[in-house]
Amino acid sequence: VSTTFIMQRLVVPLLFLLLPLVCQCASGAVMMSTAASSEHADLHLKSSYDLWDSVVSKYVSSGEREGIELNVIDYEGISKDADFAAYIASLAKVNTTGFNRSEVYAFFMNVYNALAIKMIIDHPCHTSIFGHCSPIKSIKDIGSLLHPVWKMTAGVVAGKNWSLDDVENYLRSPPAFKEDSRLHACIVCASISCPNVRTEAYRPGRLDQQMDSQVSEFLANNMKGLSLDKSSNTLTLSPIFQWFKADFDSYGGVLAFILPHLSSAEDAQYIRTHQHNLTISYFGYDWNANGDPPCKC
Repeated sequence: VSTTFIMQRLVVPLLFLLLPLVCQCASGAVMMSTAASSEHADLHLKSSYDLWDSVVSKYVSSGEREGIELNVIDYEGISKDADFAAYIASLAKVNTTGFNRSEVYAFFMNVYNALAIKMIIDHPCHTSIFGHCSPIKSIKDIGSLLHPVWKMTAGVVAGKNWSLDDVENYLRSPPAFKEDSRLHACIVCASISCPNVRTEAYRPGRLDQQMDSQVSEFLANNMKGLSLDKSSNTLTLSPIFQWFKADFDSYGGVLAFILPHLSSAEDAQYIRTHQHNLTISYFGYDWNANGDPPCKC
């Protein structure tokens, strides 16, 4: 019997014995790799929330501009902040696949507010046709009539270019989820008459409480949210409720949406009683920036 024949008789069965062990090890390695990748993504996302929390807690504070109380943004400070730069960079790497409803709203509302701020920081100056440079007054000074700021690329999220309109429209019609119209009190277009930028990051685990708080706070501001004049039977609202009126239909209309969020039970009862003959009017919208743009002409 040849040596080659003997080796074949010994080695081939041995390979069949070892093959399941090799496959099991390989499978385990793949599973460990997948788990590690998932854990890394979770840690990256947590870091994203923490970074934004750090930014708004340092550079957003209560104040007043043009007679309206609001949270004022320190654009100069944010423009130099390492956490803000790290947060913007982190957005490009986040994997949003599989986000649940709370994760979608918390993550993308933070994104909208950060990218609106980034727009002011990236385009703080306006140059006239005569070459005169001055700070922009409003986010609407950015862009042009044919290509307004809302349509411009504002940042990269999950490897894709997003405009402010892209983010807002995604939140208004999130795939697989019903729209949560409280978002209109949570996203901030860098303007005085917008709702206030929250001084903490929106987080999935606290989202409902945070969104309810935002709506109540916005409506409590009688210069830009809601004002009730019983002597003239007039309710004045933010034009946001006019622009996006259809978004509140699922609640039974704008009035049905706002009633649970009013701090005054007396005002809520008055509106409920007189809702069919109330005169509804809207505040003028102050588009001027909610902080000083960091222009260095």
